[in-house]
Amino acid sequence: MKNSVTKEYTRVKVEGILNLEEFSGAYEMTPEEMVSFHNQCCGLQELLTVSLPKYVEYVYIPADKYQNREDKLLKSSTLSFPSLSSDKVYGVMIRFIPKDLQIHYRIKVKRNTSFTELIKERTFVNNQGIDKIIEQLFEKAEQVLYPLQISADKKGAFGQITNHKEIKERWKTETFPRLKEYYQSETTDKILEDMDVAYSDLNQKKELFNRNIFYTLFFLPVYQTYPDFFRKDFLEVFFSGISRSVRYDTEYWVSREYTKGNKIALNIKGVEEEDPFNKNSPKGQIDLLYKFDRETGHLFSIAGFLSTFEKNTEYKIDFQLYEQ
Repeated sequence: MKNSVTKEYTRVKVEGILNLEEFSGAYEMTPEEMVSFHNQCCGLQELLTVSLPKYVEYVYIPADKYQNREDKLLKSSTLSFPSLSSDKVYGVMIRFIPKDLQIHYRIKVKRNTSFTELIKERTFVNNQGIDKIIEQLFEKAEQVLYPLQISADKKGAFGQITNHKEIKERWKTETFPRLKEYYQSETTDKILEDMDVAYSDLNQKKELFNRNIFYTLFFLPVYQTYPDFFRKDFLEVFFSGISRSVRYDTEYWVSREYTKGNKIALNIKGVEEEDPFNKNSPKGQIDLLYKFDRETGHLFSIAGFLSTFEKNTEYKIDFQLYEQ
């Protein structure tokens, strides 16, 4: 070093022309502070000024500033499926526009190396308990699913329902007879008959889960390698308000820095593909932020929205899931 009192430094390689404002900010320094420190450590041909951009191969950074920066950076662009078991509770809130319908509930999630077990608690609609007969019927029939055990592949995608036989048994011997006795009308009889078919073999009716926005997003195959922290893909989501699926061209970015809460952040943004339904019409969008635990890789939260248009009316799903 030029000066014996200068702090220890680390030489950081510069890509292209040095952007002083951006480069210094990354190390929590002002341009003046960075240039002053650099000039104390470098050779004559490497001297910098604040006002004039210059090509230099390396910039000298205080060793502690460099280490602080390194501690905030992901060391790999691969999000690995969690290898450790977990026991979590998530709060889920979903708002459907233009219906102005909001539902929320809590769901308990246990993960192990074999499957993910889910237990969904009571559903609230617009902050009220369910009171309509048909909604009550669906709510009671749905509860037979839980505990629901789902195997996921290494990307986190929905695989098989491993306890489908136990669910079928609960439905046949307990829930179905009780509901059929209590709800007696042509409408409810038809609903129960359809449910009876579905519960007879859930693995043959997995498309029903694909139509549920919770399962679509919770089991999105996000545990992958993102070359240069980025990749393109597509995502298909079912909109119940228009009874059809919408496909998006999507871009996935893994943030190179951990969040302020020490989480890994994955941004998913996209635009609806053109199809016969939306040609010459506005296109929907998707904007989601996933956060994962830094140490274990377990899901911490999902927040964002998905939208589409039908006859120039925007249909939007606002989705929030947070670990409690």
